[in-house]
Amino acid sequence: MKIIPGVSSQVLATRIAAELGGEACLCEYKKFPDGELYTRVFDGLKDEEAIVVQSLMADTGLISLLQLIDAVEEAHKTTVVIPYLGYARQDKRFKPGEAISSRAIARGISFAGIVDKIYVVNVHNRAVLEYFDVETRPLDAAPLIGDYIAKRRIARPVIIGPDEGARELVKAVAAPHRFEYDVLEKKRISGDEVIIQPKELSVEAKNVVIVDDIISTGGTIAEAAAMIKAREANEIYVACIHGLFVQNATLRILNAGVKEIIATDTIESIFSTISVAKMIADELTR
Repeated sequence: MKIIPGVSSQVLATRIAAELGGEACLCEYKKFPDGELYTRVFDGLKDEEAIVVQSLMADTGLISLLQLIDAVEEAHKTTVVIPYLGYARQDKRFKPGEAISSRAIARGISFAGIVDKIYVVNVHNRAVLEYFDVETRPLDAAPLIGDYIAKRRIARPVIIGPDEGARELVKAVAAPHRFEYDVLEKKRISGDEVIIQPKELSVEAKNVVIVDDIISTGGTIAEAAAMIKAREANEIYVACIHGLFVQNATLRILNAGVKEIIATDTIESIFSTISVAKMIADELTR
């Protein structure tokens, strides 16, 4: 296997290569004065299996991925690993004439007939995977968050999801270590008063880990943290699989009383304390 690191996933690709006992291929990326991107893979790939690793956080990430797929066309087999699949939340058409952006992205990646298999880590909506024209497998990094919490020896942790839609995610984090878990719900007290609270559990005097799949602006997480703090929780942690942290997300979360922000390296940042490299490498060699 030859690991081809996309411009957005160079550290993760290097870690995957190390797990497989090899090195990531050397690539060149640059931008022309008019904004066009240039990509080159230096290593020869004839009769090799190419593993392209690239997250899609922005439009340039998609262009880079398409260029890498084209650059490795001489490989015997091409596998694409997408640690973070951008546009996955644009998965439905709500108004006539709207593009289903996740479908457009999926068709673009798999249309050329070069890609043989695709892996995606914790896609926001698994139904999006049906848009790809080649075999596409979902990978779940949620248990890695539970492992990290256990290794940190956080006493009496309660895993909390920000809404009902996160229930399966927090269950996947909590269940292997038998942590308590719950989700938040909104309750209307009066015509103009709404409270947000855990649906079933009390958080008083407990350490709470708020978990979501994606943190973007941090507004929802900061609101959840402030509410949990007001209910006399002990320490509050925030964990996610995909940490975008756009605008002032970090400040909003920390100002809400959060002790630590935890993320994986599907999107590389200073909060990427959990690596998905071994999980991906194990799947590639299975």
